[in-house]
Amino acid sequence: MKFIHTPQLKNPIASHHEAGQSIAIIALSLVGLLAFVGIAVDVGFLFARSSQLQAAVDAAALAGVTELLISKDSADTRAGQFLNANNIPISVTQSLESAQDDTVIGETEYTITVTWPVELYFLRLIGLESYDLVRSATAAYFPQADIYASRRVDQGVVSTSNQSVFGPNICTDYGDPFSPLTSPWEPGPYTYHYRILLPPNYPDDVLRVEIYDPDSINKAATGDNIVYSSVARSLNPTLFPPGAQPKTCSNTNQKNTCMIATGEESLVSASNGVTIDQINPFWVVRIDENRGTNTPGVCGEPSTYNVNFNTRTLYELFYYRENDDGTIEPISLASYTGQIGNEAVNHDTDLRWVSPGGQKSFDQPVFVPVDAGSEKTFELNIQNDLPNILEDPGTNYRYVYLDITSISGGSENGFEVWAGPNDFVNTVPSNGNDRNLYVINNPGSHYSMGATVFGMGRLPMNSNTSNVVDIPLIYIDAEMAGQTIFVSTFDMDSGAKPPIVFYFDSLAFTPDNSTDNVNWDLTDWAVSFGGTTDPEGRCFVGGASYSSGCNNRWVQPRYEIVVPGNIENCNYSNPTMEDCTPFYGGRLMARYKAGTGDTYGWQVNVTGLPFLVR
Repeated sequence: MKFIHTPQLKNPIASHHEAGQSIAIIALSLVGLLAFVGIAVDVGFLFARSSQLQAAVDAAALAGVTELLISKDSADTRAGQFLNANNIPISVTQSLESAQDDTVIGETEYTITVTWPVELYFLRLIGLESYDLVRSATAAYFPQADIYASRRVDQGVVSTSNQSVFGPNICTDYGDPFSPLTSPWEPGPYTYHYRILLPPNYPDDVLRVEIYDPDSINKAATGDNIVYSSVARSLNPTLFPPGAQPKTCSNTNQKNTCMIATGEESLVSASNGVTIDQINPFWVVRIDENRGTNTPGVCGEPSTYNVNFNTRTLYELFYYRENDDGTIEPISLASYTGQIGNEAVNHDTDLRWVSPGGQKSFDQPVFVPVDAGSEKTFELNIQNDLPNILEDPGTNYRYVYLDITSISGGSENGFEVWAGPNDFVNTVPSNGNDRNLYVINNPGSHYSMGATVFGMGRLPMNSNTSNVVDIPLIYIDAEMAGQTIFVSTFDMDSGAKPPIVFYFDSLAFTPDNSTDNVNWDLTDWAVSFGGTTDPEGRCFVGGASYSSGCNNRWVQPRYEIVVPGNIENCNYSNPTMEDCTPFYGGRLMARYKAGTGDTYGWQVNVTGLPFLVR
């Protein structure tokens, strides 16, 4: 029997339904596929825009940070300009937020955060119109220049000037712009910051930090027996005889300073080769000034010495430790609170170099202790007392920091700071006058071995002479060629006279008696401000002196010094000092005629080279 197979036909209605399902599935698949393509395209687009935004924000932060020298508004304006220049128009950004921070190690940071709504394309299909990109950058630089704390900071002697601070209960008219509580520039308690540089080739295991006359006590003496330097005695034994010679202070009131001029400055001459550092110009009887009313912001002084107005000053020593996780933290070492004269126990620090808690010099009457609670002393073993000290990766420099704060009183406390090895305590006197003579008569006997004390950006000074002085301000590297240095002076009066000349000790400079006080024919580079007139309207009075025109004010506008060495625009057929002077680094010096007893302040800022922090 034969079976015949008959094919079965599909239901046409069912076939049509299945075809409809396939089309729907394909359509849905296409939507998903387009979404994935859109995600891929738009994410790639966002990634490109993110890189563009980050680069622009980095550039804006670097451009803005140095404008903080002027103001934060100026920094924000410059940052916005750089965003525009990098195709991130400030008009289309949702927000630009900024912040300024001065860090513990002295750098200034500028942070900007930019929000940029980026329009999307394919992802609009699923309802995403735009995406907010947020990127931040922080740039930093060191605007506060390290100002040499003393003209002879390496030798530790008192010379043509010393540092000084006033107590908080006084006015700024006396010459300290920040310590008085009512200062219009920095109101409230204020601290002067110093740091002590330890070079990588520092040859000793010990760093001894010494403070000269940390108290504000004035002795009642009206004079003293002075001794002339060996150079003076050899050049003119008649005028400068051997042995102690009795001399009287020109001002015998105990409330005032007394710096007896020895007359040895008359020997300084280019013809005989004698410099100011080879003779002893002053004999110090009193270095502090008894001032005050014990009312913040009010000027005044007692008729006679009153210990209740003396200024108590706090000296705090610390360093920065780098932890294993990369964080940096300040580590307190020791503190010393200077005396005012009414304590039961006298540390006998008046006119002496002392290292609180450290070894007692052979001529010290009593041991000077650190404050209770101090972990260390002012004489440090570098390996044991400064573990993991923060080190500059570029220079291998290490720093120990010293904060100086006047905490009571209204008087002027004159002092000095020196740091170096401790191998001289049995040979070099602690008495200031005796040390001056010893170092002059025995060159190289007391040397810091490269340890250098700097004021961080600001330095309070008191002049001990009415003669022309050359003051080292800051060291400038060759990499700073073309950058700008801003120098301000506060309350430079009391006989100080213009012009003020800035020059580098590494470039040829010859002064003269002209209006500019510069012999331009024998000078490679210098900048002179003042002269007979000052076209920029500073506080000079008829070109004759700073006088009362500078009292209680910062010189305005600031002195702007462009560092030489950028010779790209030099026309060698017609060279100029500004465009054709090569520069390989050196100390910026200030030369002017000082005023005896003039208390004043320096402030130095540099544009510097900014760098990205994060």
